Amino acid sequence: MTGRVRLGDMARAGARSVSQYTGTVLAMFVVQFIAAWIAGVAILLILDGAFGQRPIFDDAVDGDLVALLIVIRNASAVVAAVTWVVIGAIVAWLVWSWFLTGGVLAVLTERPRGRLETARCFGGGGAAHFFVFARLGVLSILLNLPALFALGLGVGYLAERIATAMTIGELIGPLILGLGPAALLHVLASTAVDYARAELVLRRPTHESLGALRALIRAIGYLARRPVAILHVLAYWLAFIAVWVIFLWLAHGRAMLGTSGALALFAIRQVVTLVRTALKFGLLAGQVELTGTRPPPPRTVARVESRDR
Repeated sequence: MTGRVRLGDMARAGARSVSQYTGTVLAMFVVQFIAAWIAGVAILLILDGAFGQRPIFDDAVDGDLVALLIVIRNASAVVAAVTWVVIGAIVAWLVWSWFLTGGVLAVLTERPRGRLETARCFGGGGAAHFFVFARLGVLSILLNLPALFALGLGVGYLAERIATAMTIGELIGPLILGLGPAALLHVLASTAVDYARAELVLRRPTHESLGALRALIRAIGYLARRPVAILHVLAYWLAFIAVWVIFLWLAHGRAMLGTSGALALFAIRQVVTLVRTALKFGLLAGQVELTGTRPPPPRTVARVESRDR
Protein backbone atom coordinates (compact mmCIF):
# COMPACT_ATOMS: atom_id res chain seq x y z
CA MET A 1 0.00 0.00 0.00
CA THR A 2 1.29 3.40 -0.95
CA GLY A 3 0.07 6.94 -0.75
CA ARG A 4 -1.38 8.99 2.02
CA VAL A 5 -4.31 7.34 3.77
CA ARG A 6 -7.11 9.62 4.95
CA LEU A 7 -9.86 9.08 7.49
CA GLY A 8 -12.38 8.24 4.76
CA ASP A 9 -10.01 5.62 3.31
CA MET A 10 -9.69 3.97 6.72
CA ALA A 11 -13.47 3.96 7.20
CA ARG A 12 -14.03 2.43 3.76
CA ALA A 13 -11.38 -0.21 4.44
CA GLY A 14 -13.21 -1.12 7.64
CA ALA A 15 -16.58 -1.39 5.86
CA ARG A 16 -15.08 -3.57 3.10
CA SER A 17 -13.47 -5.90 5.63
CA VAL A 18 -16.67 -6.30 7.65
CA SER A 19 -18.65 -7.17 4.51
CA GLN A 20 -15.94 -9.56 3.27
CA TYR A 21 -15.35 -11.40 6.56
CA THR A 22 -18.81 -11.50 8.12
CA GLY A 23 -18.14 -15.04 9.35
CA THR A 24 -15.12 -13.87 11.33
CA VAL A 25 -17.16 -11.02 12.80
CA LEU A 26 -19.88 -13.46 13.86
CA ALA A 27 -17.29 -15.80 15.39
CA MET A 28 -15.89 -12.90 17.44
CA PHE A 29 -19.41 -12.05 18.56
CA VAL A 30 -20.06 -15.64 19.70
CA VAL A 31 -16.84 -15.70 21.72
CA GLN A 32 -17.77 -12.44 23.45
CA PHE A 33 -21.30 -13.73 24.05
CA ILE A 34 -20.04 -16.88 25.78
CA ALA A 35 -17.48 -14.97 27.88
CA ALA A 36 -20.02 -12.36 28.97
CA TRP A 37 -22.61 -14.95 29.93
CA ILE A 38 -20.18 -16.98 32.00
CA ALA A 39 -19.40 -13.89 34.07
CA GLY A 40 -23.03 -12.74 34.01
CA VAL A 41 -24.40 -16.02 35.35
CA ALA A 42 -21.82 -16.03 38.15
CA ILE A 43 -22.78 -12.48 39.17
CA LEU A 44 -26.50 -13.30 38.91
CA LEU A 45 -26.12 -16.25 41.26
CA ILE A 46 -24.23 -14.11 43.79
CA LEU A 47 -26.82 -11.30 43.71
CA ASP A 48 -29.80 -13.67 43.79
CA GLY A 49 -28.41 -15.49 46.82
CA ALA A 50 -27.77 -12.23 48.68
CA PHE A 51 -30.73 -10.03 47.66
CA GLY A 52 -33.33 -12.37 46.16
CA GLN A 53 -35.69 -11.86 49.08
CA ARG A 54 -35.11 -8.11 49.61
CA PRO A 55 -37.58 -5.71 47.90
CA ILE A 56 -35.13 -2.80 48.21
CA PHE A 57 -32.90 -4.49 45.63
CA ASP A 58 -35.79 -4.42 43.14
CA ASP A 59 -36.02 -0.66 43.67
CA ALA A 60 -32.27 -0.33 43.12
CA VAL A 61 -32.48 -2.26 39.85
CA ASP A 62 -35.36 -0.03 38.73
CA GLY A 63 -33.11 3.05 39.03
CA ASP A 64 -33.58 4.19 42.63
CA LEU A 65 -30.11 5.59 43.41
CA VAL A 66 -30.74 5.86 47.16
CA ALA A 67 -31.80 2.20 47.33
CA LEU A 68 -28.73 1.21 45.33
CA LEU A 69 -26.41 3.07 47.71
CA ILE A 70 -28.10 1.46 50.73
CA VAL A 71 -27.66 -2.00 49.22
CA ILE A 72 -24.00 -1.38 48.43
CA ARG A 73 -23.16 0.07 51.85
CA ASN A 74 -24.73 -2.86 53.70
CA ALA A 75 -23.30 -5.65 51.57
CA SER A 76 -19.58 -5.12 51.33
CA ALA A 77 -18.86 -8.87 51.08
CA VAL A 78 -21.25 -9.23 48.13
CA VAL A 79 -19.75 -6.20 46.39
CA ALA A 80 -16.28 -7.68 46.91
CA ALA A 81 -17.36 -11.02 45.45
CA VAL A 82 -18.90 -9.37 42.39
CA THR A 83 -15.80 -7.22 41.98
CA TRP A 84 -13.52 -10.27 41.95
CA VAL A 85 -15.73 -11.98 39.38
CA VAL A 86 -15.53 -8.90 37.16
CA ILE A 87 -11.75 -8.65 37.60
CA GLY A 88 -11.36 -12.34 36.77
CA ALA A 89 -13.52 -11.95 33.66
CA ILE A 90 -11.48 -8.93 32.52
CA VAL A 91 -8.17 -10.74 33.00
CA ALA A 92 -9.48 -13.81 31.17
CA TRP A 93 -10.73 -11.67 28.31
CA LEU A 94 -7.38 -9.87 28.05
CA VAL A 95 -5.59 -13.22 27.70
CA TRP A 96 -8.10 -14.43 25.11
CA SER A 97 -7.79 -11.14 23.23
CA TRP A 98 -4.07 -11.77 22.60
CA PHE A 99 -5.01 -14.79 20.51
CA LEU A 100 -8.18 -13.32 18.99
CA THR A 101 -6.57 -10.02 17.97
CA GLY A 102 -3.62 -11.84 16.45
CA GLY A 103 -6.02 -13.95 14.41
CA VAL A 104 -8.08 -11.00 13.23
CA LEU A 105 -5.01 -8.96 12.26
CA ALA A 106 -3.58 -11.94 10.37
CA VAL A 107 -6.82 -12.24 8.40
CA LEU A 108 -6.90 -8.51 7.65
CA THR A 109 -3.25 -8.57 6.58
CA GLU A 110 -3.15 -11.75 4.48
CA ARG A 111 -6.71 -11.49 3.07
CA PRO A 112 -7.45 -15.24 2.73
CA ARG A 113 -10.33 -16.44 0.54
CA GLY A 114 -12.86 -19.02 1.63
CA ARG A 115 -13.95 -20.10 5.09
CA LEU A 116 -11.38 -22.85 5.44
CA GLU A 117 -8.44 -20.63 4.49
CA THR A 118 -9.76 -17.85 6.72
CA ALA A 119 -10.05 -20.23 9.68
CA ARG A 120 -6.50 -21.51 9.10
CA CYS A 121 -5.15 -17.98 8.80
CA PHE A 122 -7.02 -16.89 11.93
CA GLY A 123 -5.77 -19.80 14.03
CA GLY A 124 -2.23 -19.58 12.73
CA GLY A 125 -2.06 -15.83 13.24
CA GLY A 126 -3.41 -16.06 16.77
CA ALA A 127 -0.93 -18.78 17.75
CA ALA A 128 2.05 -17.14 16.03
CA HIS A 129 1.61 -13.80 17.76
CA PHE A 130 0.21 -14.86 21.14
CA PHE A 131 3.41 -14.52 23.16
CA VAL A 132 4.64 -11.31 21.56
CA PHE A 133 1.17 -9.84 22.16
CA ALA A 134 1.42 -11.05 25.77
CA ARG A 135 4.67 -9.08 26.17
CA LEU A 136 3.00 -6.10 24.57
CA GLY A 137 0.10 -6.50 27.01
CA VAL A 138 2.50 -6.27 29.96
CA LEU A 139 4.03 -3.11 28.47
CA SER A 140 0.55 -1.65 27.98
CA ILE A 141 0.05 -1.77 31.76
CA LEU A 142 2.95 0.64 32.17
CA LEU A 143 1.59 2.80 29.35
CA ASN A 144 -1.77 2.99 31.14
CA LEU A 145 -0.31 4.17 34.47
CA PRO A 146 -1.22 7.84 33.75
CA ALA A 147 -4.78 6.72 33.02
CA LEU A 148 -4.90 4.77 36.30
CA PHE A 149 -3.62 7.82 38.19
CA ALA A 150 -6.27 10.01 36.55
CA LEU A 151 -8.88 7.36 37.38
CA GLY A 152 -7.91 7.49 41.06
CA LEU A 153 -8.35 11.25 41.09
CA GLY A 154 -11.65 10.94 39.23
CA VAL A 155 -13.02 8.35 41.64
CA GLY A 156 -12.17 10.64 44.56
CA TYR A 157 -13.99 13.48 42.82
CA LEU A 158 -17.00 11.24 42.19
CA ALA A 159 -17.13 10.05 45.80
CA GLU A 160 -17.81 13.60 46.92
CA ARG A 161 -20.58 14.08 44.35
CA ILE A 162 -22.30 10.74 44.97
CA ALA A 163 -22.94 11.69 48.59
CA THR A 164 -25.28 14.51 47.49
CA ALA A 165 -26.76 13.00 44.30
CA MET A 166 -30.37 11.82 44.42
CA THR A 167 -30.92 10.71 40.81
CA ILE A 168 -28.91 9.15 38.01
CA GLY A 169 -29.27 12.37 36.01
CA GLU A 170 -27.38 14.33 38.68
CA LEU A 171 -24.41 12.00 38.22
CA ILE A 172 -23.99 12.42 34.46
CA GLY A 173 -21.94 15.64 34.68
CA PRO A 174 -19.65 14.42 37.50
CA LEU A 175 -19.19 11.10 35.69
CA ILE A 176 -17.95 12.88 32.57
CA LEU A 177 -15.63 15.18 34.53
CA GLY A 178 -14.40 12.44 36.83
CA LEU A 179 -13.87 9.64 34.34
CA GLY A 180 -13.36 11.58 31.10
CA PRO A 181 -9.61 12.35 31.49
CA ALA A 182 -8.82 8.75 32.45
CA ALA A 183 -10.86 7.46 29.50
CA LEU A 184 -9.03 9.79 27.08
CA LEU A 185 -5.60 8.71 28.36
CA HIS A 186 -6.64 5.07 28.08
CA VAL A 187 -7.80 5.58 24.49
CA LEU A 188 -4.42 7.10 23.58
CA ALA A 189 -2.53 4.24 25.24
CA SER A 190 -4.72 1.52 23.71
CA THR A 191 -4.40 3.10 20.26
CA ALA A 192 -0.61 2.98 20.52
CA VAL A 193 -0.85 -0.69 21.50
CA ASP A 194 -3.19 -1.38 18.56
CA TYR A 195 -0.75 0.12 16.05
CA ALA A 196 2.14 -1.77 17.61
CA ARG A 197 0.16 -5.00 17.17
CA ALA A 198 -0.69 -4.13 13.58
CA GLU A 199 2.96 -3.51 12.74
CA LEU A 200 4.10 -6.72 14.43
CA VAL A 201 1.65 -8.73 12.30
CA LEU A 202 2.35 -6.81 9.10
CA ARG A 203 6.13 -7.19 9.57
CA ARG A 204 5.76 -10.82 10.69
CA PRO A 205 9.02 -12.09 9.11
CA THR A 206 10.99 -9.52 11.12
CA HIS A 207 8.85 -9.06 14.26
CA GLU A 208 11.23 -11.11 16.40
CA SER A 209 13.98 -8.57 15.70
CA LEU A 210 11.49 -5.69 15.98
CA GLY A 211 10.33 -6.71 19.46
CA ALA A 212 7.28 -5.60 21.46
CA LEU A 213 9.01 -2.67 23.16
CA ARG A 214 10.48 -1.28 19.98
CA ALA A 215 7.15 -1.68 18.15
CA LEU A 216 5.35 0.20 20.94
CA ILE A 217 7.89 3.05 20.89
CA ARG A 218 7.58 3.29 17.11
CA ALA A 219 3.77 3.33 17.41
CA ILE A 220 3.82 6.20 19.92
CA GLY A 221 6.06 8.24 17.64
CA TYR A 222 3.91 7.43 14.63
CA LEU A 223 0.72 8.56 16.39
CA ALA A 224 2.39 11.86 17.23
CA ARG A 225 3.09 12.40 13.51
CA ARG A 226 -0.23 11.10 12.12
CA PRO A 227 -3.21 12.59 14.00
CA VAL A 228 -5.54 10.83 11.56
CA ALA A 229 -4.95 7.67 13.61
CA ILE A 230 -6.35 9.40 16.71
CA LEU A 231 -9.27 10.85 14.72
CA HIS A 232 -10.02 7.36 13.45
CA VAL A 233 -10.22 5.81 16.91
CA LEU A 234 -12.23 8.78 18.23
CA ALA A 235 -14.70 8.26 15.38
CA TYR A 236 -14.98 4.63 16.49
CA TRP A 237 -15.75 5.65 20.06
CA LEU A 238 -18.33 8.20 18.90
CA ALA A 239 -20.04 5.47 16.89
CA PHE A 240 -19.80 3.15 19.90
CA ILE A 241 -21.45 5.75 22.16
CA ALA A 242 -24.14 6.42 19.54
CA VAL A 243 -25.02 2.72 19.45
CA TRP A 244 -25.38 2.63 23.24
CA VAL A 245 -27.51 5.78 23.25
CA ILE A 246 -29.84 4.14 20.74
CA PHE A 247 -29.98 1.04 22.93
CA LEU A 248 -30.84 3.08 26.02
CA TRP A 249 -33.50 4.96 24.06
CA LEU A 250 -35.06 1.71 22.91
CA ALA A 251 -35.01 0.20 26.40
CA HIS A 252 -35.94 3.24 28.52
CA GLY A 253 -39.55 4.00 29.36
CA ARG A 254 -40.97 0.96 27.55
CA ALA A 255 -42.82 -1.78 29.37
CA MET A 256 -40.87 -4.98 28.80
CA LEU A 257 -42.64 -7.27 31.23
CA GLY A 258 -42.80 -11.04 31.31
CA THR A 259 -41.06 -13.49 29.03
CA SER A 260 -41.70 -11.54 25.82
CA GLY A 261 -40.27 -8.36 27.34
CA ALA A 262 -37.18 -10.14 28.60
CA LEU A 263 -36.63 -11.75 25.18
CA ALA A 264 -37.06 -8.39 23.44
CA LEU A 265 -34.54 -6.72 25.74
CA PHE A 266 -32.14 -9.64 25.28
CA ALA A 267 -32.43 -9.44 21.49
CA ILE A 268 -31.79 -5.69 21.45
CA ARG A 269 -28.78 -6.13 23.71
CA GLN A 270 -27.27 -8.79 21.45
CA VAL A 271 -27.82 -6.68 18.34
CA VAL A 272 -25.94 -3.84 20.06
CA THR A 273 -23.08 -6.20 20.92
CA LEU A 274 -22.94 -7.48 17.33
CA VAL A 275 -22.80 -3.94 15.96
CA ARG A 276 -20.05 -3.09 18.45
CA THR A 277 -18.07 -6.16 17.32
CA ALA A 278 -18.41 -5.09 13.69
CA LEU A 279 -17.24 -1.58 14.59
CA LYS A 280 -14.18 -2.99 16.38
CA PHE A 281 -13.39 -5.24 13.40
CA GLY A 282 -13.68 -2.24 11.09
CA LEU A 283 -11.43 -0.23 13.40
CA LEU A 284 -8.70 -2.88 13.19
CA ALA A 285 -9.07 -3.01 9.41
CA GLY A 286 -8.59 0.75 9.15
CA GLN A 287 -5.53 0.55 11.37
CA VAL A 288 -4.05 -2.16 9.16
CA GLU A 289 -4.75 0.06 6.14
CA LEU A 290 -2.82 2.94 7.70
CA THR A 291 -0.04 0.72 9.03
CA GLY A 292 0.60 -0.52 5.51
CA THR A 293 1.83 2.96 4.55
CA ARG A 294 4.38 3.11 7.36
CA PRO A 295 8.04 2.66 6.47
CA PRO A 296 9.49 -0.60 7.80
CA PRO A 297 11.86 -0.45 10.78
CA PRO A 298 15.53 -0.20 9.89
CA ARG A 299 17.27 -3.54 9.88
CA THR A 300 20.12 -4.14 12.27
CA VAL A 301 23.10 -5.69 10.52
CA ALA A 302 25.42 -7.68 12.73
CA ARG A 303 29.08 -6.88 12.29
CA VAL A 304 31.68 -9.65 12.30
CA GLU A 305 35.16 -8.60 13.22
CA SER A 306 38.03 -10.63 11.87
CA ARG A 307 41.25 -11.11 13.76
CA ASP A 308 44.58 -11.27 12.02
CA ARG A 309 46.67 -14.16 13.15
